[in-house]
Amino acid sequence: MNAIGVDVGGTKIAVGIVSADGELLDEVRQPTPHTSKRLIEALAGAIQEVGNGHEVGGVCLAVPGNILATENRVIYSPNLHAIEGVALKDELEPRIGLPLTVENDANAAAWGEFRFGAGSDVDHLVFITLGTGVGGGVITHGVLMRGAQGAGGELGHTTIQATGPRCSCGNRGCLEAMASGTAIRRRAREVAIEKPGSALNRLASTREILGEDVTRLAEGGDEAALSVLEEAGVWLGIGLAGFVNVFNPEVVAIGGGVVEAGDLILNPARREIQLRARSPARDLAEIRVATLGAKSGILGAAALARDPESGEYVLGNP
Repeated sequence: MNAIGVDVGGTKIAVGIVSADGELLDEVRQPTPHTSKRLIEALAGAIQEVGNGHEVGGVCLAVPGNILATENRVIYSPNLHAIEGVALKDELEPRIGLPLTVENDANAAAWGEFRFGAGSDVDHLVFITLGTGVGGGVITHGVLMRGAQGAGGELGHTTIQATGPRCSCGNRGCLEAMASGTAIRRRAREVAIEKPGSALNRLASTREILGEDVTRLAEGGDEAALSVLEEAGVWLGIGLAGFVNVFNPEVVAIGGGVVEAGDLILNPARREIQLRARSPARDLAEIRVATLGAKSGILGAAALARDPESGEYVLGNP
């Protein structure tokens, strides 16, 4: 049966109705309201709009931040405070007339890549998304790992440099603080000052440096920009090596805007994995670029709506 996946972001809401085989039948996108009342109204309206005229079995809300799954609410969301503390299931189910579950957005994206994308041919997957922040999810034996309270899988907030820069979560040296798009922009500003003759420095003297600027200059051979991506790739690899050792995945899928830098960031990450991860896990793990892009959250959430208790895909009963 069809299901609705909802990907709630800090700036936009994406709602899609998805068939059992992963076909996105219809989609609605709209800006994210930043008061709790308007957010609930917008979510209910978008779910009803996209489901109109379709047979729908359930809805899964993929939300940013730390969730308490047993209560279907978000404890902390640094980029969307309006969703914090809201009893989402209680608020939305009466309005939409459908069963609803709540999932962390990165977990939903991981499940999307597992079911329909870069990890669809394996049973053991680690998924990392590199954007403004760093999110992640882990699937082992075909089951999404959520932890005791549903708050597991926060791979972006693994500490990889104890004295590193402050992270958005308040800690220092998280993977997010060292290898995200935000981290690359911060480091690019620092390197621009350190390298006064570089193209990076010349650009920084005229305007704010964006992540795509760093990639473009690096592709053009600017040594300063290349060093920024090399450094981010090293930190990424340090984090991934730890995940390979802990979870022993068949595939590590990497998504998000940062991977548009390609091998400029992935090659140093691969080198660190070879240096730091242990055999036999190191020899098995394959690093892949995620394939679903921005649709991973919707597709994964819709798939989870069909089996909200375990996130387990049962053959013959998708």
